[in-house]
Amino acid sequence: MRLPLFLLLAACVAVAVHATELPDLGEAARATVSEAEEGRIGREIMRDIRVDKDFLDDPEVNEYLGALGERLAVASSAPYRQIDFFAVKDPMINAFALPGGHIGVNTGLIAATRSESELAGVLAHELGHVTQNHIARSLQNQKSGMAAALAGLAVAILAAHSDNPQIAEAALTSSQAYAMQNQLRDTQNHEKEADRVGLQTMAKAGFAPDGMALFFKSLMSQDRLYDSNVPGFLRTHPMTYERMADLQNRAEEMKFKARPDSLEYALIRARIQALAGEPRDAFDRFDALAAERDEPALWYGLALSAVRAGNKERADLAIKHLDQGQHSASIDYLSAQVLLETGRVDQAAARLSGAILRYPGYKPLAFAYAQSLLRQGQAAKAKSFVADRLRLWPEVPQLYRLLAEANHALGRHTEEHLAQAEAYSRLDQPNQAIEQLQLARQAGDGDFYSLSVVDARLRDLKELQAREQSLVKAK
Repeated sequence: MRLPLFLLLAACVAVAVHATELPDLGEAARATVSEAEEGRIGREIMRDIRVDKDFLDDPEVNEYLGALGERLAVASSAPYRQIDFFAVKDPMINAFALPGGHIGVNTGLIAATRSESELAGVLAHELGHVTQNHIARSLQNQKSGMAAALAGLAVAILAAHSDNPQIAEAALTSSQAYAMQNQLRDTQNHEKEADRVGLQTMAKAGFAPDGMALFFKSLMSQDRLYDSNVPGFLRTHPMTYERMADLQNRAEEMKFKARPDSLEYALIRARIQALAGEPRDAFDRFDALAAERDEPALWYGLALSAVRAGNKERADLAIKHLDQGQHSASIDYLSAQVLLETGRVDQAAARLSGAILRYPGYKPLAFAYAQSLLRQGQAAKAKSFVADRLRLWPEVPQLYRLLAEANHALGRHTEEHLAQAEAYSRLDQPNQAIEQLQLARQAGDGDFYSLSVVDARLRDLKELQAREQSLVKAK
């Protein structure tokens, strides 16, 4: 018994030391941990997430989540804080908050919501975890409870020398129970606090606060019906009847001016459903639904699923039906996507050219138009268009990737690698960015100006790396 207890004690000591090294994000801990350190940890986590196969790099979904998240963030208790919302390809109903203001949403959760207020409720709840610094406060509480836990383990180790192993087991169980009890209490308190501030954020942003309660209530119903398959959100966000009642009461007492669900919400939800599972299954489902109900979202899902299933004629009919009804940037984007996927590049470029005039601030249209120009062989025009958009959106990595592709087509390899380096830089991948800059230096076709830019960016990135490494060593 001594060996397992010793290993467990060593592990707990390591956790205690590690907890003091990690940033405490609570307000009381700002004297010892900077926001820069918090951001560094968040960036490290996101580097791994962005290269994972389940990270959803979909321009439409990202644009919608960013707009919805910004609307909530502006109405939150920390409107000055930079928040990054992203999607993960996962059918499980879940969402999560990370250090540094990163909030992830599973596609399964978006598809499971029945209104925009329900989705806003989940995002507002996660935003509450971020603005209230719950991750750091949990670390702080773990550190304060670590002494008692270690004391319990020490008793267990001493008891292991006696003739009664049951004493050691009881001591070990008690120390573990103490830590678990503290963690459970922290979790419950944090969930209630995230509910409270999330409701306030929702009401201020113009969403019905009861959307949060309705979604959580729906998940609890699933929990009761399918005990062997508890929704992931309830596993990571434990719900009690007391918390549910408090949430409903608070929502009923709030005054708010709710807006109707946006068309974009319905279209994005349909997009996620149309892209999930087997193409034929998705097509059959939307084909049947569109025959029953004449709703833009159903025709949108039918068009997208028809392209996936290889049914060009049905996709064209669905787009034609959409064009006769409501108009939106998402519908124009889908129409161009259908044309591009079926090889009608000239028609796609023409449609996108007009759509950009109607919706100049919608990034997915700009991405698709640049792609259509590249597929037409108009690399110089694509480069000029992307460079123009970069003056509006200088931090968008997709534009730098497109710029790199245009420069590659033009044989401008120094500029190609430089653009690729800028894309990596904005994805917080400095090693890859430095590698691209070194390739740019070696390309052999750079002029004095471009090589000066390469050298300057190399210095900047290496200095950034050095600062981050010093932060790690300081901790």
